Amino acid sequence: MKIAHLIFALNTGGSESMLVDIANHQSLYSELSIIIINKNYSIDLINKINKSISVYYINRSEGSINPFPIISLNYLLLKLNADILHCHNHNILPLIITNLRQKIYLTLHCMGIPIKYLIKYHKLFAISESVKKDVFTRTQLDSIVVYNGISINQIKTKENYNHESIFRIVCVGRLEHNVKGQHLAIEAIQILNRKGISYIQLDLIGTGSSEEYLKELTSRYDLTEQVTFLGLKDRVYVYAHLKDYDLLVQPSLSEGFGLTVAEGIAAKLPVLVSNIDGPMEIIKYGKFGFHFRTGNAKKLAEQLQYIIENYKTFEFKQKIEE
Repeated sequence: MKIAHLIFALNTGGSESMLVDIANHQSLYSELSIIIINKNYSIDLINKINKSISVYYINRSEGSINPFPIISLNYLLLKLNADILHCHNHNILPLIITNLRQKIYLTLHCMGIPIKYLIKYHKLFAISESVKKDVFTRTQLDSIVVYNGISINQIKTKENYNHESIFRIVCVGRLEHNVKGQHLAIEAIQILNRKGISYIQLDLIGTGSSEEYLKELTSRYDLTEQVTFLGLKDRVYVYAHLKDYDLLVQPSLSEGFGLTVAEGIAAKLPVLVSNIDGPMEIIKYGKFGFHFRTGNAKKLAEQLQYIIENYKTFEFKQKIEE
């Protein structure tokens, strides 16, 4: 079988990393191609693609109405003659103007995806039951749930839960606070400081358009000694260092799944998530992790205090092990 994956950009986000993982596994039994439409990609991620996979660059400028990249894309699709075109952005379909006989599939990577083109895909895949339900509620279109997968044997696991002086928290994700909610974690630390709980260290891993805002917020709350911006780190680094923390916090305001939550659990790290559908599905609505009211820094602070105060109890360790 010949499969061509199409995506606008290939940076270090969860959906892009997942695509590389899927393609590398599929290449064991299928002929694989990855087509990157826009000139927006990470060389580090490209280098993780199996050498047996053909990677094509259309080099279109984002949002461009120049017809030549679209012509190049469709010429390439004719040339490849793949059995399946698997899209990873909902609005790729309008760019495919060639009369193709192939099946065209779409993976739904997040909540609230615009519905305009969904009915035109031959098959839809959702990364969680939450995403499946969201699409069905708005369109009555069914989709097949395929959870994001992680290579558990690549993640080093935590063994020591006896933190002494500093309680270390990690938050992994692009710095887009209106989506990922990192400002809530910073505000929660400031709330706890006012209560005399000042022995918390928060490391933010990632980059994005909110970086300056989050740094300014950190400075305004006088938390520069407690909040550290580590910048972009590759998955090898993250998988090696999750175990060094006491807690992973995912304070997202919107999340279809929450790959870093699954990675934190695989590292045997306690996780605290906002109570939105995707992350709640991963922690089985509280069975395998902790949660707080979405968008509420005060409730996040309360949960942080509870976790810190109960960290060494038998019940807490039992929850982590389960």
